[in-house]
Amino acid sequence: MDEAVFFNPGDAIASSHDFKEARRSAEIIKTSKPTGDKLVIAKNDKSGKYAIYFANKARDDHNGTSYHIKDKL
Repeated sequence: MDEAVFFNPGDAIASSHDFKEARRSAEIIKTSKPTGDKLVIAKNDKSGKYAIYFANKARDDHNGTSYHIKDKL
């Protein structure tokens, strides 16, 4: 899974330089706030940092920061 998407960095729920830590944070968020919305863990193309977003926050206009989706929950 290496889909390119654009997000506004300000919409990130959490972020980390470590994928395992980002995944653990996403699982905690998903469990503690079961909204039914899908979460994605995406890697910033420039900084290499992983960020957690709600999937519906992806931007179609390419005005956000470029990320590659690494996992979906």
